[in-house]
Amino acid sequence: MNSTDQQLWRSLRDGDESAFTAIFDRYHRTLYNYGTKLVSDSALTEDAVQEVFIDVWRMRATLSEDINSIKFYLYRSLRRRIHRMQDKYQTAESIDDMADDEKTPMSIAEEAVQIEQESKDLVSRRIQELLTHLPKRQVEALTLYYFDDFGISEIAQIMDVNEKSVRNFIHRALTSLRQNRNWLIGSLLIFWLLLNL
Repeated sequence: MNSTDQQLWRSLRDGDESAFTAIFDRYHRTLYNYGTKLVSDSALTEDAVQEVFIDVWRMRATLSEDINSIKFYLYRSLRRRIHRMQDKYQTAESIDDMADDEKTPMSIAEEAVQIEQESKDLVSRRIQELLTHLPKRQVEALTLYYFDDFGISEIAQIMDVNEKSVRNFIHRALTSLRQNRNWLIGSLLIFWLLLNL
């Protein structure tokens, strides 16, 4: 679908279901990913995302006519929705039971692929762990700026703070992450050495 946000929005307001579907397909995953940065409860996040889309469809005729970015609109809506829903849900981490079934021997190539994937997963988990030690607002600002490509003024509107605060969040988060970069570089080196044994 090559329609612009403005075209999709106009069609949505006119009741076009295919425009709504296109918006959902285009933004559902990124909206969910943003929600997981705000709250660790994946069920709450998914419910909030679904409710945002339900509200968009239900209130389509009364939505603002002029919109520059659907993504921006959805992010602001999701943030508000999650804050309202947090009181209703108790955040609980689910624990996945791991099956202990017998495995067939792997070839050297399969083992190398598995080691590489496990190494990437470990580094990814470490980065996530480093992010969990940052205040939530710093993580949110980083995510919006580096992963979702919002500008400082847009982030300030989404987070309901001033632009100076957004810059401070990003600066403090990057400073904190830089202090931990030696661990990350060391880990990557160890993983590389293991892969090349």
